[in-house]
Formats: sequence, structure tokens, C-alpha cells
Amino acid sequence: MTRGLGVRRRPGLATLSVAACALVGVLAGLARAEDDGVLPGPPPAATASVARGSFLPWTMGARSDAQRGLVYMQGGYDGADQGAIYQMVGEAQLFERLSLRAGGSYFGRGDTVRPEVGLRVDLLRQEQQGVDMAVLGVYEAKGFNAVRAVTARVALSRAFGETRLVSNLGYGFGLEEGERYGDFRLAGLRRVTERITLGLDGRLRVDLERNGDEPAGEPDWEVVGGPLIAYTLDRYVVSATAGYTAMKYRLVNGLHDGVMATLGVGAVF
Repeated sequence: MTRGLGVRRRPGLATLSVAACALVGVLAGLARAEDDGVLPGPPPAATASVARGSFLPWTMGARSDAQRGLVYMQGGYDGADQGAIYQMVGEAQLFERLSLRAGGSYFGRGDTVRPEVGLRVDLLRQEQQGVDMAVLGVYEAKGFNAVRAVTARVALSRAFGETRLVSNLGYGFGLEEGERYGDFRLAGLRRVTERITLGLDGRLRVDLERNGDEPAGEPDWEVVGGPLIAYTLDRYVVSATAGYTAMKYRLVNGLHDGVMATLGVGAVF
């Protein structure tokens, strides 16, 4: 049977604060270095980062060498839960291929902020190995299974001229009750002008642990996806996406689905 709700805790707020402070510190250091002339050249334009998948709403890009850091925020409406959705992510390069990644999210009615913090490593480059590849390890204060989790994700991508395909495969390991989930994401991008990129992006997450004792409000599976458009201006990005979203909860009959729409803003450093 499903466990009772009990007292709502917010263990992730401290994690989000620490992660945000660390990330802001790194990005502030990058900005000061630019001002002092330590880092060569002007701030990078966002066009290359968008083309490589750094500002996709759901899928993680497989390479991050077009920027030293980025921030991205998106918010909108989720018809499956009939409530607001919000996501924020920041990334700062610590070494050439190692980056600190932190953020938070909010999904649907009655949810709390879900902070996360982790490290990503760019392993392969298309120019040398024929494909781009990155791996991410992240701690989530509230993962897909509604408990604290550690998630590993592998991102692969390849460019075909102005078109790029990106895929993610992830596995979430719950830190309570032996929870597990699988995560698959797929996106396609095509730059149609110097400033405009069009694409499709989607995500599927599925509960992999099956027994009768489940966390309150645990999803069985979730899917979200649709077309997107991104517009760049120097180092800044504005994006929009709309599409379909559906959620099936464990031990609860019925499917929740509807229309999803978000608007995002971001910048590279």
C-alpha cells in the first residue's frame, strides 16, 4: 500500500543553496577573469552552444566546449498535473572537460523545489572519435521516484552539417526504499538562420522498482516532448517549446495528460 504523506520536509533547500553559491562563485570568477583579461577573446556567442544542445529543455547536450559556463531557466504550464513547471540549471567549467552542474526544478501542483548538483565530464569528440559523448553524475534531493536519488546519465550526439541528433540514457538509484528508475531522452536540432534554431525534444522516465510499498505520489511513468525554437542574440538565448505531456502514477488508476508549454531564457559566459 502507498505510505502516508506525513510531514512535508524540504531537505533539498540547503543543497540548492550550497550548489547555487558554488556555481555563482565559479561564474563570478569567470566574469572577473574576462574583465581582467585573463581569459582570451570576447565573451562567446550563444549560437554554437545552442547548436550543440546546451539549451535543450529536457535533453542534456553531449559537449560543452563552446562556453566556459552557462545559465538557463525555463517556466511554463504542465497539463498533466494542471500546474506550473519551472527548471533552472547552471554549469561552470572547472577544468577543460570537467564541469560543475547545479540547478533545481518544480513540477505540478503541491510540489516542492527539487534541487540537484553534480559533475559532468566530456569524454569523446566527434572530430576525433566520430561522436560526442559526455557523462553526468548528479545528486537529486527528490528524484523521479519521489525520494532522494543519485542519477547517472550518458549523452551521445552527432552533427550532420547544420543538423544535430542528441540522445541521453540515464539510471536513477534511489537512496530510500530501493527505488530505481530509467530515463531516456532524444532531441534533434537544425540551425535555419544565424540566430534561429528549430528542433524537437522529448523525455521518457519509467519506474523500475516494483512492489506494493511505494513513496506517496510516486509516478509509474512520464513522457513529455514537442517542437522547440531558440533565438540567440550575442551571448543570450530565448527559447520556447510546446507539446504533449502525460503521467501515470503508481497504485493509482487513470492517466493524467495534457498540453505542455514553456518559455526559457539563458546566457553563456
